[in-house]
Amino acid sequence: MIGLVHLVWAPLGPEPLRRFLRSYRAHPAGAEHEVVIVLNGAQVEGAPLSREEAMAELEGTQHRLVELERPMQDLAAYGEVARRLGHERVCFLNSFSVILADGWLGHLAQVAELPGVGLVGATGSWESQAEWMRGDPRGWARQLSAVLAARRDYPRFPNPHIRTTAFMLDCQSTLELDLRQARDKRAAYLLESGWHSITRQILESGRRAVVVGRDGRAYDVGEWKHSRTYRAGNQENLLVADKRTEDWQQASSRMRRRLSRDAWGSARP
Repeated sequence: MIGLVHLVWAPLGPEPLRRFLRSYRAHPAGAEHEVVIVLNGAQVEGAPLSREEAMAELEGTQHRLVELERPMQDLAAYGEVARRLGHERVCFLNSFSVILADGWLGHLAQVAELPGVGLVGATGSWESQAEWMRGDPRGWARQLSAVLAARRDYPRFPNPHIRTTAFMLDCQSTLELDLRQARDKRAAYLLESGWHSITRQILESGRRAVVVGRDGRAYDVGEWKHSRTYRAGNQENLLVADKRTEDWQQASSRMRRRLSRDAWGSARP
């Protein structure tokens, strides 16, 4: 049994939850699972999604509801919830996740069971926050200061990391990684792509971190840029969309090229 954990950030209002649920209902998962809805931030003053409104949206979808006592960063919320679940594997989807293909969870689960695989995701990137990003020359002085600081915290390009918007691993690994340490946005970024990222910890343990596409294939680190899932091809092999993949899909050709270079380097994927 897989715990399918979807994070609902109440300050975003009901629309992201509606989009996720429409996509979930439209695409059979292809693997036995329990939907775990994590209601995060409902106690924030003025949050446009209350518990009652969330429950109304979820009507007709079998699920377990977990309400967090206080607002948390996404990875910290995942770590907290993992300690309350008894599933063998957990798949985490963030608030902006939209499922794109039938059998999506089955594809992730089948690859996760392959020998030596420790982490699977719908997308990965080689991007590094420690690299110079092209932009308005008026901001170069500020950017230089930021880049120098970032190089203490992030590896230089290529910096392979599974993006934490849609990923799966076994529950024991989740507990060992202690995602609860991501108490603020900076800590969450470091856990995603810093020197001691989730991906690096998995790789350093001798296990594989792989991207899985609609084709059901496992793409190892060196193949990610050819997987046609994140800022490559036309993203036609993508299993689960998120805000970043949608932004790329809607961008101009020029902006796409820039974003693809940030993710994969100068060679066109």
